[in-house]
Amino acid sequence: MDLRQKSVSARIYRGLLDAAEREGLDRAKVAHDIGIDEADIAAADARVPGDKHVAMLQLAEGRLTRGAPEGDVLDSLLYFPELAGVLCNSPTLRDALRHYVGYRDLIGNVDWLVMHEHGDEVAFEYVTEGEGRNATSALGNFALIASVAKLYDVRLRVRDAGITDARLGAIPALGGALGVRVQLDQARNRMVLQSSALDRAFEVYNAPLAKIHMHAAHGILQRIREQGRFSPTVERCLRDVLREHAEAIEPKSLQTIVCERLSLTRWTLQRKLAAERKTFSEVLTQMRIEEARMLLAHTPMSISEISERVGFASTTAFTRFFTRACGAPPARYRGRCRV
Repeated sequence: MDLRQKSVSARIYRGLLDAAEREGLDRAKVAHDIGIDEADIAAADARVPGDKHVAMLQLAEGRLTRGAPEGDVLDSLLYFPELAGVLCNSPTLRDALRHYVGYRDLIGNVDWLVMHEHGDEVAFEYVTEGEGRNATSALGNFALIASVAKLYDVRLRVRDAGITDARLGAIPALGGALGVRVQLDQARNRMVLQSSALDRAFEVYNAPLAKIHMHAAHGILQRIREQGRFSPTVERCLRDVLREHAEAIEPKSLQTIVCERLSLTRWTLQRKLAAERKTFSEVLTQMRIEEARMLLAHTPMSISEISERVGFASTTAFTRFFTRACGAPPARYRGRCRV
């Protein structure tokens, strides 16, 4: 998906400028230097387009990090109270982690966050979008996830953490929040949490309050997804469905599931896509291509696992599809990416 179709909450930049000001920096000068007009980010629901966000991050490197808060990582949720309510008041730790992935669009949907569950371990992989990106966003997400998880299990163990950068740079505080040494210059941004309490009932869980928080967060999420073009919303929904189901699902069944999740009739779905000169089949094909490329380039998943992830009944069918769409078999494409 084009970065222009993605976005991040302007609350991120308001928070960073507030932090810079607390550190004694000239707020107006910092905003000017990184290309921010505070009038454009003043509204509560303001969003920054993904391409501009990536450009501003590159300009901000070494500037905003000087004003990065060194307090509790959870303080960053002060700017996202709806998300905080969901994350800090879930029935179990596993629910909280799943909610982070499900509601992360409230912060931004520029990058990819993939969650893998296996026994008492939950692994997260963070894939950045845009050229020349460092791993600051990945490490920030990992620190926030770990901090939330420790609310549910004080004995939580971060068994593994690594980022693609060759150095921590100006953000060692984020690495310290994980409570484990961050491995540098890794092939991917990855963190593994280990807990024997993933499904233990959270002792201070408040069900009525959780319902209110979920309603507020879901409302904002829907408004975010309604902004801009419709087909990216369908792509995200398809991606979520396929990530939840390891087995192949027939395209007709997928369309039914998407309609249910988006609360649309099949006719309305087709009409809204037709307004953008697209069909459901075309959106599904594009999503499969993008998801397969990302997984081949940035994860160690086998080709058969990727085949299942993008909804194919057999590796042979997936290989034919990918070769036809990308001009090279999956294995060769992966080899080129590594080179």
